[in-house]
Amino acid sequence: MKPALDTEPLQLPARAIHSIEDGVGLEVTVIGGTVRITQARDTRDLGLARRQSFVTDREGRAVVYALRDAAILVRPAGRIGAAGFACNVAA
Repeated sequence: MKPALDTEPLQLPARAIHSIEDGVGLEVTVIGGTVRITQARDTRDLGLARRQSFVTDREGRAVVYALRDAAILVRPAGRIGAAGFACNVAA
């Protein structure tokens, strides 16, 4: 099953979790706040702040955890979001 993609920013209150199932190749862009992304079978635990993004690169679940109030977009990799930026974080 393909994940539903956000066309508007998804608001995450502090300590909230957004789960992405089988979303390899999706870009998570932080519009505001700070999040942490963890993927299945991946030892990395990535922190992202405003104007940073990450493209999921593993099969299985990816979890986005809001360290503080945050807003994110989840889209196919390579698309420029409504905020007009795409700044990938090197893994």
